[in-house]
Amino acid sequence: MTGGTVAAYEQVLSMFCKDAEDRLPFLQKIPEADSLSAFVTQVHALKSASASIGAVRVSALAVELEASGNAGDMTFIQKNLTVFAQMLRELTENIRTALQLNESSTPNSLLPTPHSPLSIPYSQFKELLEALQSQKIPEIKRILKMLGQQTQNSKLKEILEQISDQVFMTEFDSAAKIVEELLATTK
Repeated sequence: MTGGTVAAYEQVLSMFCKDAEDRLPFLQKIPEADSLSAFVTQVHALKSASASIGAVRVSALAVELEASGNAGDMTFIQKNLTVFAQMLRELTENIRTALQLNESSTPNSLLPTPHSPLSIPYSQFKELLEALQSQKIPEIKRILKMLGQQTQNSKLKEILEQISDQVFMTEFDSAAKIVEELLATTK
C-alpha cells in the first residue's frame, strides 16, 4: 500500500505520526454538537491513514466513531473517544520508537534550499504543491515526470513515487502534505 519498499513505508509511518500527533489535541475532548462535523472529518482521516499503515484496530474504532459522529450518537463517542485517543497516542509512540526517529534521519539533504545555486528543484516542488492544491492533474503529472527525470537521489525518487501513488488514488491533500513536509525540511 505504500510503494513496496521499506524506506517508503518508513516515510509513510513518519508522516502518519506527525499527522496523528497534530490531530490528537482535537481528540482530547468530547465534541460539542456544533463541532461534530469537524470531529467526523478528523476521525475519517485517521481511519483511512491508520488502515493504510496496517493499524487495523485503530482504523476499526475510527470507523465506529465516524459512524457515531454521523449519526449523532454522543453516547458511543463519550464511551470510546478516550480509548481511541490513547490507542492513537500509543501507536505513534511505538512507531517513533521503532523508527528511532532523530534529526539525522530526516531528508534534509534531499532538496537544495531556496537560496542555493541549485534552487530549480525547490521551485519545482513549490510548483508541484500549487498544482496539487488546485488538483490540476496534467500539470501534476508533468512536474512529477520532470522531477523524476532530474533526480538521482534514491530517497527523493521514493518520495516522488509516494506522491504519484497518492495522486493516482486522488488523495491530493495527502500528496500535498508530503510535498509540504519535504519543503519544510529545507527551511
